[in-house]
Amino acid sequence: MRQPQERTPLAAAIEAAIASSSRRGETTDGKLQRCLTFRDYMEICLYDPAHGYYRSGSAARVGREGDFYTSAYVGDVMGERLGNWLFKLAQERFGVARRVELVDWGGGTGRLASQMLGGWKEAAGEAAEAEAKSVRLTVVDRSPEHRRQAAALLSEPIRAGEARVMDESAAMAEPWRERPAIVVANELIDAMPVHRICVRQGRVREWGVTWNEAKERLEACWTEPSTTRLAEELARMKTSLREGQTAEIGLDGADWVAALAGKLGDAVLVLIDYGDEARELTAEHRMEGTLMCYRRHVASTDPFAAPGEQDITAHVNFTLLSGAAEEAGWQRLWYGTQRRFLTEAGVLEQLAAHDSADPFHPAARRNRAIRQLLLSDGMSELFKVLVLARTKG
Repeated sequence: MRQPQERTPLAAAIEAAIASSSRRGETTDGKLQRCLTFRDYMEICLYDPAHGYYRSGSAARVGREGDFYTSAYVGDVMGERLGNWLFKLAQERFGVARRVELVDWGGGTGRLASQMLGGWKEAAGEAAEAEAKSVRLTVVDRSPEHRRQAAALLSEPIRAGEARVMDESAAMAEPWRERPAIVVANELIDAMPVHRICVRQGRVREWGVTWNEAKERLEACWTEPSTTRLAEELARMKTSLREGQTAEIGLDGADWVAALAGKLGDAVLVLIDYGDEARELTAEHRMEGTLMCYRRHVASTDPFAAPGEQDITAHVNFTLLSGAAEEAGWQRLWYGTQRRFLTEAGVLEQLAAHDSADPFHPAARRNRAIRQLLLSDGMSELFKVLVLARTKG
């Protein structure tokens, strides 16, 4: 039975975009209809300036009142350990005398950034004052509401000249090459639009989205690939799809990693996201791809249920990202599961012995957060960390 589709504020804009499209797609009953690629539909749903999921209103998207959690909401451990580890890496790569730009790209409400700054300062410890202050934190986010919340959370370091908040267009125009930079992208790539491809009757087709006037609902269709890069990336990843299989190709994420290389000089890029290598994402048990939608902490696989009112996401293909990064001049420093990364970053040393029977005792809560990061639902194995570096050329 088909699920009902909400008539959201974004629906009219999507219908208008489909009506003005020159692209045609084949529906399940063999008709040719005007359509958008799924990638373009997903971009409208997430980033339409007026009604997109990440751009509109003041609704909470992350946390208990939102639609999903990120690792920054499992205590402060993730951000603190990351900031601590990055301070030591900065000393190794850039030296202690150089001020470092620490950038949380897609930083949302600033929660992770605040934790990282705390971890950085903790690692600086008893170092000279100049060394302890050798960082400036920047939170970059597309959402006006997220930027407002980040500015409020970081008001004290902003007043002290240690932090700032900016939108993505300003960040892309920033002269990052002038100084060493560490860019952290935590669950950023999974928020970018993806192309969806499938094999039908031996041919690679691209998923499209059309409007069924008679049924008054959005529906999937199949169209010719919108770019030759889709087939080229499949070939480069040395993978192929079975008849009837669907997979996501995240060209937007790959392009962002490549574009960032051209903006940075001496730099480190840390990508943290849920995903896997291409061979796993196109395995036989992945016939339907990995696309998921989230609303009020309920998961579904229907991207048409509530356009602009639900998150739409897919697993990150780290084979694709690594290939794009290396082509752009990045070198891989580290890759593995979030669990292994946190363990190597010393998270187990943060477990604290205590005598309190109170489950809300700070030490008890912190210990639970550590266990949740490492063990909960296997998420720490699903999440991967890719650390890249480049030098000014």
